[in-house]
Amino acid sequence: MFGNLKRLAKTFRAPAAGERELVYIAAATDRYDLEARERHVARGSYAFGG
Repeated sequence: MFGNLKRLAKTFRAPAAGERELVYIAAATDRYDLEARERHVARGSYAFGG
């Protein structure tokens, strides 16, 4: 019973900031885009989520 509840809770949980950063970085289309995205994340100039 509690296993089903835990599974349901994981389904509706919002992704953590680190997960959103990884998704953003992984969406880079080339090396230069990747470097720019890494700089944005390092500076904190990209608003993740909302």
